Amino acid sequence: MLFFTNLLLFKSVTSTSMSYFNIIKLNATPSTNDFLKEKHQKGVCQDGDLVWAKNQTSGRGQRDKMWISNPKDSLTFSVYKTYDHFPTTDNFLISMAVSLGIINALHSFNIPNLCIKWPNDIMADNKKIAGILIENIFKKKDLKASIIGIGININQTEFHGLPNATSLAAVINKNLDKQHVFDRLKAQLEKSLFSLQSISKETLISDYSSLLWKKDKVTVFEEKGNSFTAILRGVSPSGLLLIEDETGRVVESNSGQIKMYYEN
Repeated sequence: MLFFTNLLLFKSVTSTSMSYFNIIKLNATPSTNDFLKEKHQKGVCQDGDLVWAKNQTSGRGQRDKMWISNPKDSLTFSVYKTYDHFPTTDNFLISMAVSLGIINALHSFNIPNLCIKWPNDIMADNKKIAGILIENIFKKKDLKASIIGIGININQTEFHGLPNATSLAAVINKNLDKQHVFDRLKAQLEKSLFSLQSISKETLISDYSSLLWKKDKVTVFEEKGNSFTAILRGVSPSGLLLIEDETGRVVESNSGQIKMYYEN
């Protein structure tokens, strides 16, 4: 059971231009993903619910890492998306679509050198600018729903103990309005998520692979505590990383087995 203390809701906002989303603004919550998860468990979550927290006190990233950011200068929100007849084998397409949607939105602010650090970190100038955490809900052989958490550093300039982090403002040397950034993200996510099942899988994989950080370069990886070098070649349809070893053999690896180093 999740407990929320001192949780104050702002007035709900309904967008006129992007009316699909039901936007819920919160003063504070431990995790926007957990907030939607609790709503789902109670049977009161609806397709298009979007929770935006002014302060996310216990945000999570991949591999149970904490998402650490300055509430005043960052944007954290989660979306609840349902599907009809979506095969479980295709669930990584959600991550691809969300990643591409975020990059398309950030392009409008002239953020340079945007790319994707597999599986779902957004990079700018070789530093992490945004992170995605997707928690899928399955029923038998179908993906029924996703809770999609997104965190973006907007105007933060100091990242103590996080040498590989950056923000939109740090990259373009100009502060941005959070509402403006949110509106651009919301528009692109609607395009990405709600046309997902009609988009060519091959096109989505190709677009995602073309934006991979360190693609076709010798990169340092770690697996089971051991580091090694290989060439990142792309991703498989199921989202496995394709890497070419020193013998020229291309192998598949998942995010639970392998990680990429920043310093290389």
